[in-house]
Amino acid sequence: MLISICMCTYQRDHVVDTLKSIAKLRLPEHVKLEVIVVDNDEQGYAKELVTDQAELMDIPVFYRQESAKNIALARNCSINNTNGEWVAFIDDDEVADPHWLAQLLSTAQTYQADAVFGRVKSTYPNNTPEWIIESGVFERPPVSNGQEVTSGATNSTLVSQAAIKKYQLKFDSNYGLTGGEDADFFYRLYQHGGKLVCSNEAFVSEEVASNRLNIHYLLKRAIRIGETYTRYRIQKTALANKLAYFTDVLLKLITLLFIVLIKLPFGQSKYAKPLLQLVDKYGKIKALFTTKTVKLYS
Repeated sequence: MLISICMCTYQRDHVVDTLKSIAKLRLPEHVKLEVIVVDNDEQGYAKELVTDQAELMDIPVFYRQESAKNIALARNCSINNTNGEWVAFIDDDEVADPHWLAQLLSTAQTYQADAVFGRVKSTYPNNTPEWIIESGVFERPPVSNGQEVTSGATNSTLVSQAAIKKYQLKFDSNYGLTGGEDADFFYRLYQHGGKLVCSNEAFVSEEVASNRLNIHYLLKRAIRIGETYTRYRIQKTALANKLAYFTDVLLKLITLLFIVLIKLPFGQSKYAKPLLQLVDKYGKIKALFTTKTVKLYS
């Protein structure tokens, strides 16, 4: 069995560490790997980094370039170059646990799933503000093995090549500068009848970048996540559905506003998470009325 590991990169030296962690993966004897790294920098920033590391690995590593600055097109370039029965996704700022891929595959086979989402464990540099660690704003919610979901991300993921081809799935370039192309991709897989599950045992680690350790970035990201949710789930639905959705989200926003106000005197570590949840709801409502969206990759 061949598994193709896809990774997109943009001006990040950490891609070398990610490749090193892939080289240390522990897999069943019948499983072979190939790695496709797509550089989304028009100057080819990662070419030498990837090719030099590839020479030190027993796994075939293929460097490709997508010069158009669009994360969705870069992801399409990666899957277009795969030959595996399964396609795995990992980010260029992550380090894979040695059992990461074996656990994803085991979960996929156990639950007969079309896609499996592993965990991402956040780690922090030494200069991280204490309120960020205490508030848990970068922590992902816990999952259980086999837990079914309707969408997911490409940061710790295994998906069936057969499902990709059967439903002719591609990442939508309209999300290329905003992000959220992965959530849209997997939601469409779910709508086609695909089975999407979680794995509690498969995980990668990610050190949060220093330029993200601030409330400005967190607020921007929260708005974008809310906007994306509305875009791929609600914008094309009937007016009645939109009205019900608007009412539900507005009530939640108002509730969260009161929670934030109550927690405000107790410091940022207490009110940060409900504040970001509130801003997420704002993004969801905003996307109902305007096509202007937050661009995380501009």
